[in-house]
Amino acid sequence: MVGIFKVSNANQILFLKNKLKDIKKGKDEDIQSYFLRITEIKNDLPSIGEVIPGRELTLTTIGGLPHEWYVFRTTILNNDQILGFEELMLRCIQE
Repeated sequence: MVGIFKVSNANQILFLKNKLKDIKKGKDEDIQSYFLRITEIKNDLPSIGEVIPGRELTLTTIGGLPHEWYVFRTTILNNDQILGFEELMLRCIQE
């Protein structure tokens, strides 16, 4: 039974990590909805024993922004420090 749980848990982790890696902001999607989808995945991972580092979450989120966000994305990535996820969300909403 424990072996089955471990496989199922590993499958869930892989599914959620792939879902996060592949997430993109939709053309007609507002920025709040985009961040909500990412936050849902972020919040699901700890429930199955997996935590995503803040830096990875921020970079994944920036990577999912469309071309229209190029200048914003470049500005954020050229800073000496990578923003935290919440700070990135605030800046994107203000944009």
